[in-house]
Amino acid sequence: MEFRVDDEITLKLLQPSDAETVFELVDSNRTYLRQWLPWLDHNTGPEDSREFIEEAQKQFEASKGFACGVFFENDLVGMCGYNEICEKSQSVQIGYWVAEDHQRKGIISRCSRFLIDHAFEELKSRKVFMFVAEQNTKSRAICERLGFTIEGTLPDAEDLYGNWVDHVRYAMSADRWHCL
Repeated sequence: MEFRVDDEITLKLLQPSDAETVFELVDSNRTYLRQWLPWLDHNTGPEDSREFIEEAQKQFEASKGFACGVFFENDLVGMCGYNEICEKSQSVQIGYWVAEDHQRKGIISRCSRFLIDHAFEELKSRKVFMFVAEQNTKSRAICERLGFTIEGTLPDAEDLYGNWVDHVRYAMSADRWHCL
């Protein structure tokens, strides 16, 4: 599966053969990503990235979500996708990360906009969610630029290496998105 976001960005469902490349990107951004991603201590080699890719493929095959590599000008620079697709509530949850040296290029905003359109047009979702650590100002700015509204705060939502952080629950409805 491959989605062309625009002239610079492509989202691709990764294959096990991409594990080395994914691990190298994660490893070279480990300190930066550790601020907001709780899984870095469990990704210690290419075999861990391969396991992640295989799980993402199973999730995709079951129509429960997917994680795509973000390719900017043909280079892997991060991940973006649906952490969860919930058929019952007709909703999706978007998750993402991008390498530190590719911040401030609008990559994640463009990927998110594409995934929001896809959720509403192709999946017929009623709602799109993003859960962001309360202190993660960069991710919160993405949600706010895209017009998401805050539906609440989830206390102690995630353990970031012994530090529990609250999550802000951002939401966008199909009706609201089509009016923006």
